[in-house]
Amino acid sequence: MPQPVNIRIGRSKKNQVVLDHPDIADEHLELFADREGNVFVTDLGSAQGTLLNGQPLKGYVLLNENDQVVLGKSVRFNWKKYRLTPTTDETVRPKSQPKPIQIQSDPRPRMQKKSPAANMEVETKSLYIIYGIILLLILIISLIN
Repeated sequence: MPQPVNIRIGRSKKNQVVLDHPDIADEHLELFADREGNVFVTDLGSAQGTLLNGQPLKGYVLLNENDQVVLGKSVRFNWKKYRLTPTTDETVRPKSQPKPIQIQSDPRPRMQKKSPAANMEVETKSLYIIYGIILLLILIISLIN
């Protein structure tokens, strides 16, 4: 089965999906797709809010096939492309990686995707450096004594 996916959406470059629009908060929305293909959504406390089928979104909600998600007042969000399809092959990933969303009302949207694997590589390299420094200090201390 595919691995669960957690996606943050907002104006900040820290998000996996970056939307530069006045109705979007820095950290606006979070999607979670589980192994069974269910997609859950929650507003991250944005001042502009999120509407689910015209109603304010509160807490985590399991999305249904016909649900419409609107960020702020006017930005429709196509959550369906982030849904995972269950398979029998453990190594299969989603059919496509999340793609940046184009907003009709902003002629110059700035979008960016971030790879969780890339962040993990940086953290792993940092840990190796820290461990190497610690071992070097232990060696120096043992030579001094």
